[in-house]
Amino acid sequence: MRFLNWKIKTGVICLLTFFSLSCKKEFLNITPNHYLTENDFYKTSDDFVQAVNAVYGDLQKFVLDAHYFQEGRSDNTTYDDHLDQGSLGGTRQFGFMDQFEMTSNASIISDAWSEIFNAVKDCNVPLFYLQNAQIDAALSDRLKGELRFLRAYFYFAAVRYWGDVPLILNPLTSAEQAFAITRSPADSVYDAIIQDAEYAASVLPPQYTGADVGRVTQGAAEMLLAKVFITQHQYAQSEKELRLITGSTQYSLLTNYADIFDPANKNNMESIFEVQFKDGSGGEASNFIYQFAPVGSPKSLLPGPGIGGGRNLPTKDMIAAYEPNDRRKDVSVGYISRGGDNVYYVKKYAHASDPTYSGTPDDWPVYRYADVLLLLAEAINEQGYQTGEPFILLNDIRNRAGLPLLTPAELPDQATFREALSHERRVELAFENHRWFDLLRTGTAISVMTTYGKSEIANPTTPPPDFLPLDQNSFHVTQDKLLLPIPADELNKDPHLTQNAGY
Repeated sequence: MRFLNWKIKTGVICLLTFFSLSCKKEFLNITPNHYLTENDFYKTSDDFVQAVNAVYGDLQKFVLDAHYFQEGRSDNTTYDDHLDQGSLGGTRQFGFMDQFEMTSNASIISDAWSEIFNAVKDCNVPLFYLQNAQIDAALSDRLKGELRFLRAYFYFAAVRYWGDVPLILNPLTSAEQAFAITRSPADSVYDAIIQDAEYAASVLPPQYTGADVGRVTQGAAEMLLAKVFITQHQYAQSEKELRLITGSTQYSLLTNYADIFDPANKNNMESIFEVQFKDGSGGEASNFIYQFAPVGSPKSLLPGPGIGGGRNLPTKDMIAAYEPNDRRKDVSVGYISRGGDNVYYVKKYAHASDPTYSGTPDDWPVYRYADVLLLLAEAINEQGYQTGEPFILLNDIRNRAGLPLLTPAELPDQATFREALSHERRVELAFENHRWFDLLRTGTAISVMTTYGKSEIANPTTPPPDFLPLDQNSFHVTQDKLLLPIPADELNKDPHLTQNAGY
């Protein structure tokens, strides 16, 4: 990782967690004199920088698991149960979620809730102390901007996962507060996200140098706003934010698609924001290919001691989505031969090289410039069909992929352009955690997943486990199932929380 020493005062951060959010009613309100408290810690600029760095650490943890919800629930990926009839079951319920049969006691959903709201708490505490911090004013503003962007980012995920969620914008100071949390309307959550992102865009720098490269920038905040507005179908507002990005000199498409994902080319001109990882055994490595490789993958793919987890495998439907001669396909997907069959895997993050450690240096791309161009084409098209700029934006992406340019004769109206754009987003941004949210945003999740489910039942990407056969209960996608259930253990802890419909 180019910046941020994630391994910061672990004991202090654990204590901050204890004092910031009491999770048990029986906690004593006593501070032993050999413990550090928040008042002891938040004194210097370095203290605040380390606290902000800790939230980037939360982000690392979040993106290591986010593919379960943002790709695995879509038609892009599925899960491998080869040689392990129990790997998709149990409390994590990978396969159940894949087939839209998830329940509220799945630990994978509980883990996501905990990761998000722990990160929110880690934003709220330093934001509270920054109000009166005696540190450099410019640094204080920047750190507030970083924290408010990150809080907005986590809440943007939460509101799309669960709908109404607890909106917590200040530290919780008592057990009574913690056990009286209620869900706020999604509209209120979106309002808070916009306020945080707008503040971040107003104070964050356009770029960094040296050890700070990789932190959140003004462009990242503008992109977050653009995504929020387009999700709310506020197309003019989204277009305004996107044009701030395209009108800057900070970003451009790379010529070679593979260079985007090369660990030797991190934070490149196409990257607006990516989650930083660093190879080695120091706790900062990613492990995407060890999660994504099929069970039984060879050492040529996984040189370390780990084995393939079989998570996030490209579906047959996804493989068929690539047009002939699309240069992105060989960069995005690879395959191994197993039992006479070709089993595909996500190749974008296949850069493991250490034979002694199951980790990789691959960063996770959150926002990149190709996404900006495609979103801008969408925002314009949704305000009214045009034959000019939207086609230029779409064809810039297709040209790099080596594909024929599309013309108004082929896409003569708003609906056909919309469909072509959806297809292009799917293959351009495949396995980067956009597909499920795109389906939700465009209102096509039920129709697309129902059609996909029928094809998967008829011709599955991988054989299903004995305990979870593909049958009439599989892929029964309803409006209720577009949201995740509120975790059962959260409902048990807080009687003021309510469950989503359908669970």
